[in-house]
Amino acid sequence: MKNFIKSGVKNKLLTNIFFVSGTALFCTILWGTAFPAIKIGYRLFDISNTDTPSILIFAGARFALAGIIVLAIGFVRDPKAMLLHKKDILPVGILGFFQTFMQYLLLYIGLLKVSGTKSSLLTSVAAFGSVILSAIFFKSDKLTFKKILGCLVGISGIFVITMSGGSIGGFSLMGDGLVILSNLSGAFGNVISKKISPNRDPIQISGWQLTFGGSALIITGLIFGGKLIFYNINCLLILLYLAFMAGIAFMLWTMLLFHNPVSKIAVFNLFIPVFGTMWSGIFLSENIFTPINLISLLLVCSGVFLVNSNKKICNFS
Repeated sequence: MKNFIKSGVKNKLLTNIFFVSGTALFCTILWGTAFPAIKIGYRLFDISNTDTPSILIFAGARFALAGIIVLAIGFVRDPKAMLLHKKDILPVGILGFFQTFMQYLLLYIGLLKVSGTKSSLLTSVAAFGSVILSAIFFKSDKLTFKKILGCLVGISGIFVITMSGGSIGGFSLMGDGLVILSNLSGAFGNVISKKISPNRDPIQISGWQLTFGGSALIITGLIFGGKLIFYNINCLLILLYLAFMAGIAFMLWTMLLFHNPVSKIAVFNLFIPVFGTMWSGIFLSENIFTPINLISLLLVCSGVFLVNSNKKICNFS
């Protein structure tokens, strides 16, 4: 009875709009710090922007270590719940394939031909894609006019902040195309995470999928001649930060997906490029409180509010 009460309190908390919004925002703030931290990591490890195999090893080490950190946290809480049984290998492996391996493999290859500014705009595809895919796979998460409007308003916020740097250029299949596919892979991962959640521990799933996906990235990078050399203690520290940040964010994100409709959580992805721009500005000592940044943040907030609001804005919403 005591465990049932605790479970009820936990479930109620994880569906509370204020707690959910705050936690999802916290995750996107953490993911936003990855933008400048990864650039610092490349410099410390002396990895060229065109050295894709080494970049994949760097990314793989980050996510595999993140998975180990999450599993360690889970083992402290409940060792038995972290064990991976035969019936869990395939679904968790598929999740790791889409949400970590394919998402970041396609992203890093695509980024060779796409600017960071343009990639921020394309990243918003993940939020819109998750809302659409969720409506297809979950009858309870219907696609409404309000959700579509919310995504479009949020994406316009990303468009504002990216276009402030100039033209985003034309379309490249091996650049833009792969970045879009990367984000769709991540969106599909959100759906898979929700699908396999019944009777499974979210910390177990998050930890193992990161470990599987990260290990696959490392192996791929090694096959194509990549390397990762630790020149000093700073290399280890930046990798540990990126791993800890990714592990905590993915763990919390997975827990939110378990207890809420995918569309209401995934739309918070729109904040990632906004926070990424702001964190980059802080680390580069730039003024982040510009009219463009504030307008972008306002539009993204409005879009997220529309998707999560229960109020109807027209008869067919």
